[in-house]
Amino acid sequence: MPSTIVFHSLSGSKEFKEVLSGKKVNSNLFTIFYKNKNNTDQDKEILLSCVAAKKLGNAVKRNRMRRRLKMATRKAIIEIKNNFKKKFKYAIFAKPKIYDENFQNIVNELTSKLRSI
Repeated sequence: MPSTIVFHSLSGSKEFKEVLSGKKVNSNLFTIFYKNKNNTDQDKEILLSCVAAKKLGNAVKRNRMRRRLKMATRKAIIEIKNNFKKKFKYAIFAKPKIYDENFQNIVNELTSKLRSI
């Protein structure tokens, strides 16, 4: 696995609605929605989007939450290596608590939740 992991974002509301209709895993820091990919062409790509809702704060806060979540997800995927399932599309929604949380706690929580999928 390369040292830098490239995420391909979910595109369009249709794809988001499809993922949101799938299964979900809750945490006190975030919620992970996931659903099987229906395309076999994208088997090697990681389809993942990190989302911070508008009600969580102004643009600066939301962007910080999103950046922290993306970097923590990269580190978590590197930690679990072959146990990460690329057959799913993921949407990770931030919760307000993630803004002030210790970064290593975010990584640990993501690692455990992604392993459980």
